Amino acid sequence: MERARFAYDFADHTSEQAWVRFVTPYRMDSLALSVYGQLGRPELTATADTAVDRLGDELPDGGVVVLGDLASALLRGGDVDQGVYVSRQFTAAAQAKPNTMGKERAASIAASLPDSEQELGRYLRQFAS
Repeated sequence: MERARFAYDFADHTSEQAWVRFVTPYRMDSLALSVYGQLGRPELTATADTAVDRLGDELPDGGVVVLGDLASALLRGGDVDQGVYVSRQFTAAAQAKPNTMGKERAASIAASLPDSEQELGRYLRQFAS
């Protein structure tokens, strides 16, 4: 992951080859969140902060995916309270800007929610179908 980020730092995602343009900063954030969350790496916190800062006040199109990956990473990484909080942000964003990738993430988040969040999990599973 570190080598991928290092190489990406030298690329201009707005003018490089098509495959580089596809990997927007939001997609790179999602990849890093997913990897660090699955591996339980301590870099997750700093990466999450950077990703949320990059999203800014107005949610860009890639923001739903970033929030979904962040929620999943936090829940898998054991930060359940923060994971539930971001899951709720993801839910609102996915409703406002529905897309296929958001629906895929909704199912994953629903499966990772604690038992105390059954209503949110039920809603996310329904949204995913």
